[in-house]
Amino acid sequence: MLTEILTDPTELVIAILNWNGYALTRACIESLARLSGPAHRVLIVDNGSAEPEAERLAGEFGGQVEALSLSENLGVGGGYNAGIRWARDRGAKYILLLNNDTLVDDPLLARRLIDACGPDVFAVGPLVKEPSGRVWTAGGLLNWRTFQTGHLQAHEITSPASPYPVVWIDGSCMLVSVAAACELQGFDEIFFLYWEEIDVCVRAGRRGLRCLVDPRASIVHLVGQTARPSQIDHLMLRNAILFMRRNGTRRQNAVFMLQLLCWRMPLFVARRIKHGGGAWESVRMVLRSLAWNLRDAAGERGWRRSAGGSLLCDR
Repeated sequence: MLTEILTDPTELVIAILNWNGYALTRACIESLARLSGPAHRVLIVDNGSAEPEAERLAGEFGGQVEALSLSENLGVGGGYNAGIRWARDRGAKYILLLNNDTLVDDPLLARRLIDACGPDVFAVGPLVKEPSGRVWTAGGLLNWRTFQTGHLQAHEITSPASPYPVVWIDGSCMLVSVAAACELQGFDEIFFLYWEEIDVCVRAGRRGLRCLVDPRASIVHLVGQTARPSQIDHLMLRNAILFMRRNGTRRQNAVFMLQLLCWRMPLFVARRIKHGGGAWESVRMVLRSLAWNLRDAAGERGWRRSAGGSLLCDR
C-alpha cells in the first residue's frame, strides 16, 4: 500500500507528470509501493490530457493519490512548476519530480535523495537505469568549449558510495528543494520539452546551488516512451539554440552559431536521413528550429534572451 496521505504538511511530495499516458502513470504509481519512508503525498499533475486521467487514477487508488489537472499542456517545465507550487502551498520541503515513464525499483530512493539534499543543494538525482539494468545516465555533462552535452556513465563514477556534483540532472527523476526552486523561479516553460532541466541546473549553479547524483539510489526509465522521434529532433535542436542564447556569453554564442551552421545542422540532417527521415523534411526541421529562435529574438529580449524562470512563487 502507498503511504497514507496526511492532512498536516509532509516533508515530501511525489509529483508524477502525465499527458495522455494513463497506463504508464498507473504503473509508476504502483511502483511507489516499494518505497519505505519518509511519509509523502502522491500527486498526479495532468498536463491537459484528452480525458480526466488524473481524477480517474486518484479515484482508483482510493484517496492515496491526489490530482492536479491543468487546462492545457504546459510542457515538462510547466507541469513540474505546477507541482512545485502545489507542494509549496502545502508546506512540503521537497518534491520528487517524476516522468510517468519511470518505475521505482529502489525502496530507499526518496530517503537517500533527501539525505543528500543539503542547504546549498537545488536538486539530487539517482542513477537512471534502462529496464535491462544498464545505467543510462549517472549525471549530466556539459562542455562549454565544444557545447556538447552528454551523460556520465557508471564506469566513470569516481565516488560510488557517496553523492557527487554534476552539471545537470536528468529530468525523469529529480528531488528538488522547494525553497531553492522558488529562489530560481522554477523551470522556464518556454522550453516546453527537452533542455529545461539543463537550463534550470545551470542557473542553479550560477546562484551557488549544487546539483548532485547519489549513486546509491536508482530508478528505471522507459526511455523514449512519451514523445515522437520527429518531435524530439525538432525540440532538441530548437532548445539547444535557445539554451545557448540564454546561458552563453556573446563569444560563446558566436562560436556556437558558427559551429551550428557549418557542421551541426548538416550532421543533424545527415543523421535524420540515415535513420529514415526525408531529406527535405529534415532541412525544413532545421530551418523551423532556427526560425523560431529568430522570431523569439525579434522581440524586446534580443538574441541573448535573459535567463530566468517562470515567476514560480509569484503565482
